[in-house]
Amino acid sequence: MKLKTLVVAALMALFTSSAFAQWFPGIVQVSVLPGQVAFVVSNPHPQPIICSGQVYGQTVYGQVFTTFFIEQVLPIGGYRYAYVNAIPYAPFARGWANINCRFTVWPY
Repeated sequence: MKLKTLVVAALMALFTSSAFAQWFPGIVQVSVLPGQVAFVVSNPHPQPIICSGQVYGQTVYGQVFTTFFIEQVLPIGGYRYAYVNAIPYAPFARGWANINCRFTVWPY
């Protein structure tokens, strides 16, 4: 019984540590136009954040186009754009993104 309690306590300490809890989903706005999918990642927090992510756009024919960005620093109240452009005669039908952010460890 004591061993089981010790294992559960160790796993709880591991998975609730700050190393696992530092990433959070980015706050984004999206615009899906026929020729472009545009995402705006913003920082409403009182300190700078660093964001990384991947942006997708799917055409009406099913093709998926993607682009990514890594370690973009967003100052307080700042924002960054991420775009995916379509090819001619294949407009976008939808777009989505996987964007994760974290607070900076040192001031930028």
